[in-house]
Amino acid sequence: MTGGTRGADRRRRGAGGAGRRSRASEKHWAGKRVVVTGGLGFIGSHFVEQLLEHGACVTCVHRGEKPEVLEVLPSANRARLLSLDLLDDTALSAALRSVTPRVDLIVHCAALYGNADFKKRNPALILDANMRMASNVLRAARACDVGDVVMMGSAEIYSELAPSPAREDDDYRRYPVPTQNGYALAKIYTEMLAEFFRTQYGMRIFVPRPTNVYGPRDDFDASVSRVVPSLMNRIARGEDIEIWGDGSQTRTFVHVRDVVRATLRMAESNRHHTLNIGTREEISILGLAKLLSSVFGAPESIRLVPARPTGPGARTLDVGRMDELIDFEPTALRDGLEETARWYRRTRYQAATAG
Repeated sequence: MTGGTRGADRRRRGAGGAGRRSRASEKHWAGKRVVVTGGLGFIGSHFVEQLLEHGACVTCVHRGEKPEVLEVLPSANRARLLSLDLLDDTALSAALRSVTPRVDLIVHCAALYGNADFKKRNPALILDANMRMASNVLRAARACDVGDVVMMGSAEIYSELAPSPAREDDDYRRYPVPTQNGYALAKIYTEMLAEFFRTQYGMRIFVPRPTNVYGPRDDFDASVSRVVPSLMNRIARGEDIEIWGDGSQTRTFVHVRDVVRATLRMAESNRHHTLNIGTREEISILGLAKLLSSVFGAPESIRLVPARPTGPGARTLDVGRMDELIDFEPTALRDGLEETARWYRRTRYQAATAG
């Protein structure tokens, strides 16, 4: 069955089917005790928000104070906020034991991340910190008899040699990833460790692999520099957008809210241990720059740099498994970017233009 047919079939099911399954999700998570690490971060804060909406009792584990997130995070006052260093395994175990009678789900979103320069200069720091956090979370989850564990993965575990779109079994086991990227290596290590814990100890562990994630509350700091925030900052400042190569390389982007919804469905169904999360809506990097300029109502100030490296010509994910699980239509890219732009104007525009 083609992707278009699957999408049309889902639309024919209508809002009634989606509503019934959404109510089933609310029933599933209502009263559950959930711990979200990195709960004030980009993806983590959306897990906190949706789980609270479903009636879960949420402990939001964070390391740094982020009042700007708490100000815009609906119902944050209903979450238990817990400042904790995940590299301290004793403190983590004690925190899990303090959630009574038990923790039903851990969603591990915390990670040490950075832009290309930071990753190039700090591969040992990134790999070591992220490996130890993953190990500590899994060992504490086992010791405290946690029901389900989600370890947020990444599409970065796929080699440039893997086919596009890449299926879940086209991963590092079939196409090894020759890289000095400590972040990508840590994600691979996390998946391997999750598989060993799953098979040796019988734990229910899920690893979603989202493609390029965007949406409100993204990190617009230059030290992180994901593509959508980076382009938005440049447009807001009236700067030229520099695109390496001819801009024809294609990618897919997925709204953060859809990542959370698909991941929760993954845990509810317990059908797949790994899951690609994305859309079939491919766009070239040049097309993305033009689309964002249109969303901001700004002129297309784009400069191509043909001599610079571009990465693979296409990097997309096969989302057939996700189609089988979800009960919603993924957010259209323009709709999601317009929503993100509205949030950006409310919360980030003044700081960006002053920078």
